[in-house]
Amino acid sequence: MDFHSIFTSRCLVTDGAMGTYYREKYGEGAGVPELDNLKDPERIRKIHREYIEAGADIIRTNSFASNIQTLCRDTSDRTREEQLSVVYENVSAACRIAQSAVEEQERIQGKETEIYIAGDIGPIPEQGGDDEKTGNITEEYKTMAKAHLDAGVRLIWFETFSDLERILPVAKWIRSVSDAFIMTGFSVNMFGYTKSGVSMSELLRTARESGLIDGVGFNCGIGPSHLSRLLKRQDLGDMIVYAAPNAGYADRIENRMVYRDNSEYFSRAMEEIAELGVNIIGGCCGTNPAYIEKLARTVGHRTPAKRLSDSPEQRVESEIRYDNNLFIRKLYSGEKVVIAELDPPFDGNDRKMGEAAAVLKDAGVEMITFSDSPMGKMRASSVLAAVKISNQLQIETMPHMACRDRNVIGMGSDILGAYMNGIRNFLFVTGDPVPAGDRGNITSVYDYHSVTLMNYVRQMNREHFAEDPIAYGGALNYGRANIDAEIRRMEKKCEAGASFFLTQPVYSDEDIERIRYIKSRIDTKIICGIMPLVSYRNAVFMKNEITGINVPDEIIEQYDKDMSREEAQAVGVRIAAEIAEKLGEIADGYYFMVPFNRAGMIAEILERMKRDGSAFRN
Repeated sequence: MDFHSIFTSRCLVTDGAMGTYYREKYGEGAGVPELDNLKDPERIRKIHREYIEAGADIIRTNSFASNIQTLCRDTSDRTREEQLSVVYENVSAACRIAQSAVEEQERIQGKETEIYIAGDIGPIPEQGGDDEKTGNITEEYKTMAKAHLDAGVRLIWFETFSDLERILPVAKWIRSVSDAFIMTGFSVNMFGYTKSGVSMSELLRTARESGLIDGVGFNCGIGPSHLSRLLKRQDLGDMIVYAAPNAGYADRIENRMVYRDNSEYFSRAMEEIAELGVNIIGGCCGTNPAYIEKLARTVGHRTPAKRLSDSPEQRVESEIRYDNNLFIRKLYSGEKVVIAELDPPFDGNDRKMGEAAAVLKDAGVEMITFSDSPMGKMRASSVLAAVKISNQLQIETMPHMACRDRNVIGMGSDILGAYMNGIRNFLFVTGDPVPAGDRGNITSVYDYHSVTLMNYVRQMNREHFAEDPIAYGGALNYGRANIDAEIRRMEKKCEAGASFFLTQPVYSDEDIERIRYIKSRIDTKIICGIMPLVSYRNAVFMKNEITGINVPDEIIEQYDKDMSREEAQAVGVRIAAEIAEKLGEIADGYYFMVPFNRAGMIAEILERMKRDGSAFRN
């Protein structure tokens, strides 16, 4: 079937929501609609029939959440093969129900207007991203797709995704076994970003360039007015595009999400969307057959409008340039940069932080970074600390931002606020987990991880900060057991726009060689961490209690339990300067972590390094 010709000949109407209408029709206690594919298929068939009778040209199979997590909650004792068999059987049943509803319509009214069936596949809930789990998830998606294809469905509809990472491997497999039309749908917020931090323009570009995707759409997440505004800013190119927003924004009533009946407004707003050249329109959460009936009457079967972006000229995406960023310019000129990290205070007293920052500036540190509640223990805001010290001392500052503590809105808000105050450099990290003893009272967020946050800011740079973009880096865990996996992680961060990496403190020759190996495998800037140890007790603590940091015994042996503070500090300064000298050949700069606000130690180390000179030779 030539779906491309069908979708370009007239504007088609899809059905509306299955999940919210199912609960509206059968009650909040009805459960998950996908379970009825085998338990009570007549319930699902009735909903399909209502949408068809309302005028829908396309109905989506009731298989959005036909995955192992939904279908096998009480069957954890089953093997993986048995669980996948459950998924296959459920999706197959969903296809039979949809086909039955279409066949009934044809018996009643004939085949004057054909009804098309789309095989609906929603995102599989997942946590973590190890290689084995990735392979299992891809296998599960393939099982869902195969069940649709085996049932004769030739329109595969991925819906409500946040990126193409999981879709593309499955789309490639579908292409190898079928000529099915592949539609991909994404959920964005009112600013045009998915929860993975990917913008609408990036999704359209990636889908177009993949050569695997036939159509792209946007559903769920936002209402029609916001979707209309966002679509007006996009270059839709020549791809098939669909729009299926929510009815609007739900109210929470007695712990239930309730949508108001605004079908007239929805229909008028969707007419505006249709005028943008969209090929398929429909509805998501909160819509029901009444909404689809109005869409079919007002917009359905029109010839798709000409797109404003239809032009032989191709837009060229401009390169992100950091002409105004002195730190990035120096780093990429080949000179070694010197930065230092301070921890914001636990309380509101910032005197020691301010005094340490002043010492660091006088010692020649070019930029001061501020940690973001490391080890999951609350400290003052890294962003506000960076803004204050920048204003007080007229020095470049760089806040760290951990994904652990803020949702998408909070992180975006902090980034915008920092930008307004002149901050142009960030370190983005996923963040240490909340300590085990606090997890009953403190909740980690993790809407993003470091890579998805970087993707989000990369799009902000392109769309909002192009004239003076934010530069950002990531953390490098050189001590990871699988160093090649860490390199692959670094590559993803580079693809997401990371300009540099900061390492944990380096102490051993073995770790220096690991960094050398990493440098040989990836072309990026690595700023090596140096943290002087202040005493025997401090050295033993770092060796035994801080994960991922290797303090050799020969370093600990240079300290003595009975040393005075001054004697131990002198040892720490000497060892740190020697490590910097060894790092001279491979480091693109030095990242000093200031122990207990003892900025004077960093000043002494830098003085020794400058006197010797080898640490600053390129």
